[in-house]
Amino acid sequence: MKATSNALITKTRAMFAKRLKENDYVSMMQKKSVSDIASYLKNETYYATALDGINEKALHRGQLELLIRNDILFKLGKILRYSTSIRTGVRQTIILQAEINVILSSIHSLLSRDYDAVLVKLPVVIEKEISFDIKAVANAKSLEELKEVLKNTPYGKIIANYVTHDVDNLDYVGLEQDIYNYYHESTLKVVEESFKGKDREKIEELIKTEIELDNVTKIYRLKKYFNISNDRISTLITPIYSRFSKKDFENMIAASDSEMIYNYLKESSYKNYLKEDHFLFIEHSTSVINYHMNRRQLMFSTDADSVLLTYIYLMGIEINNIIEIIEGVRYRAPTDQISKMLIY
Repeated sequence: MKATSNALITKTRAMFAKRLKENDYVSMMQKKSVSDIASYLKNETYYATALDGINEKALHRGQLELLIRNDILFKLGKILRYSTSIRTGVRQTIILQAEINVILSSIHSLLSRDYDAVLVKLPVVIEKEISFDIKAVANAKSLEELKEVLKNTPYGKIIANYVTHDVDNLDYVGLEQDIYNYYHESTLKVVEESFKGKDREKIEELIKTEIELDNVTKIYRLKKYFNISNDRISTLITPIYSRFSKKDFENMIAASDSEMIYNYLKESSYKNYLKEDHFLFIEHSTSVINYHMNRRQLMFSTDADSVLLTYIYLMGIEINNIIEIIEGVRYRAPTDQISKMLIY
């Protein structure tokens, strides 16, 4: 069992070593179109398999994003197929991520009215454990239909709160947030059931940190951009804490402006992960913190499942980097402006 665990750690770190590097990001930022970026990913990086057989010249932004997001599931599928040492809870976490990818892909297709864009192909080892009918989700042509398909799952209950006859009025940010809240809480639960001792403490810290920083982000954005009462903000916070206490969050919610929220962050024990002169927006700052904490865990943990979970998170950051570049190139943003958004 120890040899199998060590082999899984080695395999996961080897996969991480193939990640995109600075020169890859620079090359993509210099491209002129989404098609050019797709061509680079297909011919020059380890995303070649994800884009194999795809005509990158006919690929639009949404389709490219879906293909990239799906790629990690095939990498994880290979690990699940050949490794019997992965804890049940970790397998459940991977399945959860696959389910969320499919559902968000469906919602994206509804928003863009591109009903053929939903990518439903998944590794067999993952697809057979999905809790809903993937084809039915892909065929949904409205939020009402999607809710009905998912009515016997937790996702159906979440979507029910956002159903609108005019999809242009959908509160997508809120819906996505609620779906990811469910993911975080479910992941924390399976970790509690599957891990023990120091391994459990370390991975719990990473998950709780992600939830806690998401809470900080939420408070900051609601303070800065929306006229929402403190009582209402309190109901939108996931009551899970790591380096901040419940009282700290009460003080942040009571703060008179958003800058006070950021001051809490940069004066906390998270400050070692932040650059004083590099504040862009709150989501970037919290992602930087999460990235460095997860990378440290991946490099030094001796628990295979912990290493695999951190790899999943780090690859999510890489996907976000690619999407930032795609959006930047699409809107002709200066390369120095795009590069500031990247985390690696």
